[in-house]
Amino acid sequence: MAKIVRYESGGVIGYGDLRGGEVHPLAGDFPELAPTGQDPVALSAVKLLAPVLPSKIVAIGPGYRVYMQGGPEPERPYYWIKPTSTVQDPEGEIVLPPGITVNHEAEIAIVIGKRAHKISPQQAMDHVFGYTCCIDVTAGDMADMRAYQQSQLFLDGKIFDTFAPLGPCMVTDLDTSDLRIRFRVNGETRQDHSTSDKLWEYNKLVSMISHVLTLEPGDVITTGSIPGVAPMAPGDEVELEIEGIGVLRNRAVAG
Repeated sequence: MAKIVRYESGGVIGYGDLRGGEVHPLAGDFPELAPTGQDPVALSAVKLLAPVLPSKIVAIGPGYRVYMQGGPEPERPYYWIKPTSTVQDPEGEIVLPPGITVNHEAEIAIVIGKRAHKISPQQAMDHVFGYTCCIDVTAGDMADMRAYQQSQLFLDGKIFDTFAPLGPCMVTDLDTSDLRIRFRVNGETRQDHSTSDKLWEYNKLVSMISHVLTLEPGDVITTGSIPGVAPMAPGDEVELEIEGIGVLRNRAVAG
């Protein structure tokens, strides 16, 4: 298992292998990365960036059985496309558009490492590079879910700039069968759930999506939010923590 970061140091952007408090530089372009033999750099001395620059983010929902309330499971989830302009770095600002309710959605995300076009579930994991944290920020008042689903924001509430913080790293070869996901706002836990309740095995999810659109290296699939989605306010300090990956911190600001 490796923790891969993308970082800036001395005006240079590169990839590194995070080991404890040190970043070991890697050569090459994602996903073809290799050790350089250069001396490691202290993590405290670099600026972490979004660990990957996707050509697109595919957001899905629902992602967990708890939402079904004992009812039948859907044949497939909804898909939304988040553009590259939604990507935000760790510690970056989530810009809240004025006059609109904006919600946090805590999600584990799949990072694609190999082009995937109409692949089978049995092939899917060969196309996965690893996993990261994603705050799938979504605009819209979800207090009345029926009204929300009939609103314009059900279609385009995920595509505002900065609405997809990613990080702090990508983890390879991670056992995702039972990972705890927590989301905190100003230190208060708002969301707390486990991937053991997921509706879609990730190999099946990657396969399903690859039959709708081609997934390119670096593309990200967000796997649906755990329960507890709620609004954010300007000034909120938010943290998404996923077991085995780390903590993604950001701050909400007024647009």
